[in-house]
Amino acid sequence: MIRRTMRTDKKRDLREKSLIQDKDARLLAVLILTRVAKEGAYANLLLRTELNDLEDGRERHFTTALVNGVLKNKLTLDYALRKHLSKPMSALPQEVRAVLRVGVFQLLFMDRIPIPVAINESVNTVKIVNPSFTPLVNGVLRKTADVGWNFNWPNGKKETVRYLSVKYSHPEWMVKRWLARWGLKETEHLLKQNNAPSPTCIRINTLKTTREKVKETLEGQGIKVYDSARLPEALYIEDFGSVGKLREFIEGHLTVQDESSQLVAHIMGVKPGDRVLDVCSSPGGKTTHLAQNMKNIGEIIAVDIYSQKLQLVNDLAQRLGITIIKTVENDGRVLDGIEGKFHSVLVDAPCSGLGVIRRRADLRWQKREKEIEKLPELQLAILLKAAEKVLPDGELVYSTCTIEPGENFEIIKAFRKLRPEFTPVDLTEKLPFPVTEERDLRQLQKGMWQILPHQHNMDGFFLAKFRKESSK
Repeated sequence: MIRRTMRTDKKRDLREKSLIQDKDARLLAVLILTRVAKEGAYANLLLRTELNDLEDGRERHFTTALVNGVLKNKLTLDYALRKHLSKPMSALPQEVRAVLRVGVFQLLFMDRIPIPVAINESVNTVKIVNPSFTPLVNGVLRKTADVGWNFNWPNGKKETVRYLSVKYSHPEWMVKRWLARWGLKETEHLLKQNNAPSPTCIRINTLKTTREKVKETLEGQGIKVYDSARLPEALYIEDFGSVGKLREFIEGHLTVQDESSQLVAHIMGVKPGDRVLDVCSSPGGKTTHLAQNMKNIGEIIAVDIYSQKLQLVNDLAQRLGITIIKTVENDGRVLDGIEGKFHSVLVDAPCSGLGVIRRRADLRWQKREKEIEKLPELQLAILLKAAEKVLPDGELVYSTCTIEPGENFEIIKAFRKLRPEFTPVDLTEKLPFPVTEERDLRQLQKGMWQILPHQHNMDGFFLAKFRKESSK
């Protein structure tokens, strides 16, 4: 059920009781979407916690598809609805907006759901969350179903930014930014990729098992499993219900982590016995991957500015059976009390996250352009402080999950000017798979790589590696 910190009236209690009893996917999706809109809650975290109450794997999958589908396509859905409304969407209560969006998403994007079912179930849902809007929801969805996709889009030539924004449901500032950088064809390709379903990639914990054993076990449970063509410890899975309920997950044989994120540990090249510093370690996927590659021998100091985030690192390490990670609450710009120097230092910097929009459906609506412009100062400050902790002949890796040059290439350019003793490390030999594209090879040879979702079919990521030259 949806857990709320405050109950303001009896009607809300009744709605929650109904949710507990019915465990209805559509109602649950509406309540999650309402919390995202009202509280700024993270949809992925709500889905992770609230779906535990749904025993039926099909219902969990349906709820996830509705929440992510509505969040990804919100602008398109509102555009389809608006001509049938006598008032703007912004004038409606949040829960009614959520019902309308869930309903029209089924009408326009889910061909297998009969139109009468989508409308009737939406009416039943609004009767629970706000019954006074039942006639409106019924009438608007019926009119929207009659029109379907037969409505006029903004003019693609005269209003290119607005057209792309509405059709692919991205904020206009984001579309404008990418058009200026990549042009129409590549931007449209990226927008499409961001709206595609996000595959589930898992990392096998080789401290406890092998990829082959996990694959065999999961397939025995009727789960579809595919080998990663890039990484030896990665698998893709489908039709698995809830990852958190898999015995292999509970026993620490696997964790969820995209391929591009897993690449960080590979280019770090850590060895058993190394002393490693992870400056921005939460939630711990890269930290524990490093420990795994070190065979749980050596020492990793995992830093984060928030204690509650460090608990995520500790919990993950415990589940995976890792004992060499020591968590330290500290500011990456300061690193007070972090004694000694390290063979390898990782700065997985706080960033805009614009490379993982496909995976984080609500992220596109939470980010603001002005916030992005403030990030480089923080990122460079953390990288410069981390550089002070690298041993002579030691190595420093910088990574982000964004595709913004100002947070990536420009940071590296500024860093090289200020710390010339750090020289780029050719990454072509560090990757566990071959790269053939000339543009990628040029970057890798210079010690950097910008991974783009629409070109590499991975989460958008940036990687850079340096070696600190010993003084002569």
